[in-house]
Order: sequence, then C-alpha cells, then structure tokens
Amino acid sequence: MNFLKASILSGIATIIKLGSGLIINKIIAMYIGPAGVALIGQFQNCFNIIVTIGNGAINQGVTKYVAEYHEVDNAKRDRYISASFIITFLISILLGIVIFLFSNHLSMLVFKSDDYYVVFRVLATTLLFIGLNSVILSLINGLKRIRLFVLVNICGSLLGLIFTTVLTMKFEVWGALLSTVLVQTLLFFISFVVCIKRLKIQFKFNINIPQIYYKKLFSFSLMAIVAVISVSLSQLMIRNHIIDNFSIDYAGYWQAIWMISTMYLTILTTAFATYYLPTLSKLEDPVQIRQEILAGYKIIVPFVFLSAASMYFMRDIIIMLLFTPDFYPMRELFLYQFVGDFFKMCSWLVAYLMIAKSMTKSYIATEIIFALLFYVLTVILTEANGLIGVVQAHAINYFIYMIVVYFITRKWIK
Repeated sequence: MNFLKASILSGIATIIKLGSGLIINKIIAMYIGPAGVALIGQFQNCFNIIVTIGNGAINQGVTKYVAEYHEVDNAKRDRYISASFIITFLISILLGIVIFLFSNHLSMLVFKSDDYYVVFRVLATTLLFIGLNSVILSLINGLKRIRLFVLVNICGSLLGLIFTTVLTMKFEVWGALLSTVLVQTLLFFISFVVCIKRLKIQFKFNINIPQIYYKKLFSFSLMAIVAVISVSLSQLMIRNHIIDNFSIDYAGYWQAIWMISTMYLTILTTAFATYYLPTLSKLEDPVQIRQEILAGYKIIVPFVFLSAASMYFMRDIIIMLLFTPDFYPMRELFLYQFVGDFFKMCSWLVAYLMIAKSMTKSYIATEIIFALLFYVLTVILTEANGLIGVVQAHAINYFIYMIVVYFITRKWIK
C-alpha cells in the first residue's frame, strides 16, 4: 500500500472525525464558551504528557520493530510485543498511583484551582486501559493493517461524539474534561476485541524477555517523551502567557484556531503515522527513501495549500459553523496559522526520518530548541503585535524548523 492509498483510507476516518468534530466543537462552544475551550486545552496538554509517560512512550518503537520483524522473524516480533505489554502494565500502574495521590496538586497546577481533582483521579484509575489501547494501535500500525487501524479510529471518533456531546450538555466543563478520559478508556475494549479476532498472531505473554528488547523499545521513549513534553509544556506556557497578559477568552481563541488546524491536518498526520514510519523504518537505500519523500510532497503541498487557502477565505463561515459569534475575534489568526501549518507539514515528512532511523540526539535537540523558540517568539511578538503574534510565532518557528530538519537528514535524501 502506497502513501496515496494510505491517505485515502485515513481520509475516510478523517471525514468521520471531522463530522464528529463539527458537532463537538459546536456543542462545546455553545455550552462553555472561549474560557471553557481554554481550560480544555490546558487539560489536553497535561493528558498527553501523562498518557505518553504511562506506557513508557514506546509506541513508535512498537510500530518500528513489529514492522521490521513481522515478515522475517516472528519470534523476535512476539518478544517485542510481550515486552511492550509488560512495560505498559508496570509504568501505568505506578504512575496512576502517583496521579491519584497528587490529584489536588495537579488540578491547581493545570487549572489554578483544585475543583477538578476528580478528573485526575478518574484518569489515574483508567490509565492502564488507555496505555494498553495505545500499544494495540501501535501493533496494528506496525503490521501495516491500515484498514483495521482506520476502523478503530472511526470507532474512537464516534465514541467521542456521543460521550462528549452528552457529558458536555449535562455537565458543561466537567463533562468535556471527563469525556477526554472516558473515550480513550472505552476504546481499549474495542481495539482489544478487534485485535484478538482479526490479527493472525499467536499472542504468547512471555515474562522472560531478554533485556535487549526492553532497551531497544526504551530507545524510542526518550524521543517520544521529549517531543510530547516539549510541545505540551510550550503550549501550556503560551496559554498561560495569553491568559496573564490578555484574558482567558483570548486563550480560548488561540485554542480554537489550533483545534481547526489539528482537525484538517489529521488526514496527513494519520497517514504519516500509519504509512511513513513503518515504511521509512524498513528502507535503507537513500534512492528509495528520496522517492517516498518526493511522492509524499506531491500530495502534501497541494493538499495543505488548497485546504488552507479555502478555509482562510471562508473563515467567517467556519467560525459560525464550528463555534459561536463569541469566537469572532479569532478571525485575525487564520492567515499566519495556516502559513505555519504549511511549513509544519513540509517539515514533518522529512522529520519522520529522524524517528525511523533512530537519530535520537538530533530529534531531541530539535524538539526542545523549537518548543522553546515557539514560546520565546510568542512572548516577543504578542508584546509587539497583540494576540496575532502567537500565530506569527507559529509560522516563523516552523519555517526555521523546516530548514534545519532538511540539513540534519540530508544524507538520507541526497
């Protein structure tokens, strides 16, 4: 299956996700407004950090090694699978206990109030299921069962639509926060059943796994943990900067434009994860790698350009469709946000080489540096230009990142 077919399949899931997202965004905007959207953004960043650490951040390693050994050495493949489940079980249990005990402190840290400590206790209780679900999805991805991967993601979108809509309408901010946790938990039971019935693998849970398998999986942990923490912390800091210097509603406007970007770029980011990581992991010939990347650019460049341009000119309609008139001030953020998205997608295609080829030091260095640069640029540009400075910082940051990543990976593509 090539990148185009992977994109088409992920596009089907994305259409359903977009449809669900349209309803979810409208419900959230109507019931909790810009301030509530900002709080959801705060929790999602914290949620991403906790979930990533909760299974040892081994998802990319699972995908890589399952893809690498699936057709050549099933015994090694199965050892990696067993090791991944053992890692997830142990870390998620320990981390869940810590989160439960310090739920009040986490609520104060994220929301500047201890009113939401129960949300963190629910997350602590369900963290094991969320971690196991992410491992199963990584396993399906590594086997290149893209149709199955897309099916599970569609189920996730539909669950998200139902739970987020019902809980937000009934409990407002509380409901929206709880739905983030509960949907991922329930999705485990779907992915587990699908995995048992549809994957032709004899699962042998073996605790006597040589240490080398754990070490290789954990070699990806540092990259994933640094990436998630860097991105999430920079967004938390930026959101706090906007709240402190403007208002929580302004933070909601920025979170809203970020949600729009995430939604329409999902078709590409899903294809990157489902197709490019396992494919680039297997390829060693620079000529073949270059061909894959060039083929990807033929799809990425026109897709992002046309999508971004269309949404820019329809921004007033989009705001009214997805949100409410209260969000109208965010219209000034569209242009620079979409320029940044263009550079972001162009750079990510090449950046996946750093993950596929285990270029750990380069990957970690770029993630940390550019997360910090995003925050620094935001502070400088918002002080000079107002709220629009945050999206200007996004565009400048990814333009520089695109250039740097090309020079880091040039030996594989020249």
